[in-house]
Amino acid sequence: MRRVTILLTIFLLLSMPLVSMGVESFSVKRSFLEKELDDSTLVSKLNLDGVVCNFQKKIRSFYMNKADDDDGYWGFSFSPEDIELEDDAFHRADVSNLSHFTEWWYFDAVFDNGYSAQAGVRIMSLLDQDVVIFSRLDIYKDNQLVSHNHCMHFLENFYASTSVPWVLINQKEVIRGYIDRNGNWTYDISFDVEGTSADLHFVGCTKGYKGTTPGGKWAVILPRADVTGKLFIEGEEINVRGVGYHDHNWEVTAEAALNFGWYWGKINTNTYTVVWADILTTWYWGQPLVVISENDGGYQNIEQDDIQFTVGDLRLTNWMIVPHSFSIVIHTENFSLDVEMQTLDIHYDPIMGSIMNYWRYHMKCTGFITVGSQTELIDDVVIAEFLRFRPY
Repeated sequence: MRRVTILLTIFLLLSMPLVSMGVESFSVKRSFLEKELDDSTLVSKLNLDGVVCNFQKKIRSFYMNKADDDDGYWGFSFSPEDIELEDDAFHRADVSNLSHFTEWWYFDAVFDNGYSAQAGVRIMSLLDQDVVIFSRLDIYKDNQLVSHNHCMHFLENFYASTSVPWVLINQKEVIRGYIDRNGNWTYDISFDVEGTSADLHFVGCTKGYKGTTPGGKWAVILPRADVTGKLFIEGEEINVRGVGYHDHNWEVTAEAALNFGWYWGKINTNTYTVVWADILTTWYWGQPLVVISENDGGYQNIEQDDIQFTVGDLRLTNWMIVPHSFSIVIHTENFSLDVEMQTLDIHYDPIMGSIMNYWRYHMKCTGFITVGSQTELIDDVVIAEFLRFRPY
């Protein structure tokens, strides 16, 4: 125990922004920490949304020129590749050349009865040793947080396969991924944290992919999945059915905090799923990525120069300016996307005080998507996030 404590202390010194110790927040609509930037505020009179958007364009132009000169820290281009089942297995500290990193399995789902859920397991490793394991389960009703639970586990109570997605905690199977007889990527997850539980069955609808970002390795295992199962909240068992998502990050080091943070989310239509992100090198300059997937089909990466990503509806939330709307506009020869995303509610999750801040959004997405000659309307509620490493 003493050895674990020493290693954890060193890890915190190396990568404090990466340890998640979430606490439940007030609803964004009711929080005394939030004041909407309406016409009565000085900031709104200065047209903050417009100022930020114009400044973003100027800063982006500056850094794009810098990236052309030196394709290093400032330059980033996402290049997705096909995945294998092993990509979602445990990558383990003693086979990595990194002195420290964290990795995690992330699942979320939005159900047709108004409930939604997010669950995950996170491992932090230091000096070829796996140090700390966290599991968490958040459940929402009508977009608002109703249950927030997380737990730290001892290393001896944790097992994860390095060849297939299989995770056990306290000898109980938490995550099991496999390819079924029909060729579908399928996952069974079972989380029981502080008396609240979720037993869910994910069946993939489209092909997954992996790539490298400024935040580390990232595999979108299930861009979209049909999800069925049960939630257990305060003694009540609730049957659920809906649409889910699963990804896996690893080799995330303290260098990720050199970035300001990132936005991330996805958009679903009847036929297509769009996974998007904007890696923020600074508050004013982001490097967007968009990958579109087709149900029972493949995926297509969109070049960064073709993506117009903007934020708006800026509000003072939890003592910081936070966007409450996003828009993405893309027009290429064979693909168009025009979508507006408006916040329905936010779960604020401060991480180790003010070192890092995290907002999980439930967002209403409206717009349209065109692939080839086929156009579909976008009318969906999804989970998104804003992760912020630095206060400036």
